[in-house]
Amino acid sequence: MRSPNYALALAFAEAGWSNSDVARRVNALAVKRGHTGVAVGRSRVSRWIRHGEKPRPPVPELLADLLTAHLHRPHTPDLLGIGPTRSVLIVLKPNEHRTLAERAEAANMTVEHYAWALLQLALRSAAP
Repeated sequence: MRSPNYALALAFAEAGWSNSDVARRVNALAVKRGHTGVAVGRSRVSRWIRHGEKPRPPVPELLADLLTAHLHRPHTPDLLGIGPTRSVLIVLKPNEHRTLAERAEAANMTVEHYAWALLQLALRSAAP
């Protein structure tokens, strides 16, 4: 089982949308844009959040566009944790991994999610 998608859950909570609201909005925008094969239900939205499942295209872009319009700031599939998966292998010394694991536990996060959050923070602060 994958980790929950906290970024997506937080964005929906900030928007004030239930899983049913999300499904209804995605389906309506899909129809408006001519995507006839999109049929999202509330249980599917729940799996995106609770199990970290990733929606198939064009849904990631639709979600990002809906949240961008509603919250008045840019959202992307990558920022929502539903973009294309890319893996990075980082080799740590045992003491570095131990420190990372301790800090992740203190933050009530998995080591993977904590490392991802640190990397995102570093990339944002290094951006021109």
